[in-house]
Amino acid sequence: MYPKEYFVEQFADLDTEALLFKLSGDLADNARDAVVTLLGQRGITAGQLDARTKATQKANIRRPRGTIECDYCSNSAKKKPLFDQGQRFCSADCLHAARISEAAVDLSAGQIGALAMRSGACPDCGSSESVIEIRYHYRVVSALYFTSYQRKSRFCCVACGRKQNFKSFLFTFFLGWWGVPFGLIMTPTYLIANLGELWEQRSGGEPSEDLVRLAKFQLAEKAYRLNYR
Repeated sequence: MYPKEYFVEQFADLDTEALLFKLSGDLADNARDAVVTLLGQRGITAGQLDARTKATQKANIRRPRGTIECDYCSNSAKKKPLFDQGQRFCSADCLHAARISEAAVDLSAGQIGALAMRSGACPDCGSSESVIEIRYHYRVVSALYFTSYQRKSRFCCVACGRKQNFKSFLFTFFLGWWGVPFGLIMTPTYLIANLGELWEQRSGGEPSEDLVRLAKFQLAEKAYRLNYR
C-alpha cells in the first residue's frame, strides 16, 4: 500500500471539484486522508466536506456529456431523445432515474438495505443458493449505417446472470456485425464483455457499489412518491 505522501503528490494538481468527486468514490484509507489534507489546505474544513462532496456528486449527475449517448445509462440516445436542463436521455425512465439518483445522494449509508437485498431470494428464479447482485449483459444489433448498443443491468443470482449473458452473447454474435462502422467496432467489444461477465461471481465481501446505488435509489424513490404524490 502506498503511503499518504505518495497520494498527496499524485493528487496535488487536481482542482478542488475533482478532489471532492474523488472523495465520493471508493478510496484506500491513505488516499482518502491525502484528499482530505489537500482540501484542508484549500480552506475546506472537515465539517464542510460532507456537504461539498454531495454537491459535487449532484453536479456530476446533472452534467451534460455532450454526446449522442444517454446522460444516465450511456446507451444510444440518437433516436427520439428527451432533453431536460441541457441533458440528453434515451427515455422518460432514464430522465426519472437521473433525478431520483440525484435525490439519493442525500441518503446515509445506514438507510440502505443493500445487505438485506443481497441475501434474499433471486427475483428471477427464487433461488437462494448464491448471492444476489447487480449483473450486467451487453447487446449490439446493427444493419448498414444503423447500430444500437446497450449495457443492461439485472438484479439476480449467478445462474440467472450467466443465462442472460449467454443469451446476449448469442444475440450480439448473430445480429451485431452488420453495421458500418460501429457494428464492427462494438460487436467484439461487447462479446468479450459478456464472456467476462459469465465468470464474474460478485459474491464476496461487501455489497457492490452498484447494489448500494440501487438500494439508495429505491429508498429515494419511495421518499419521492410520498412527498410528491
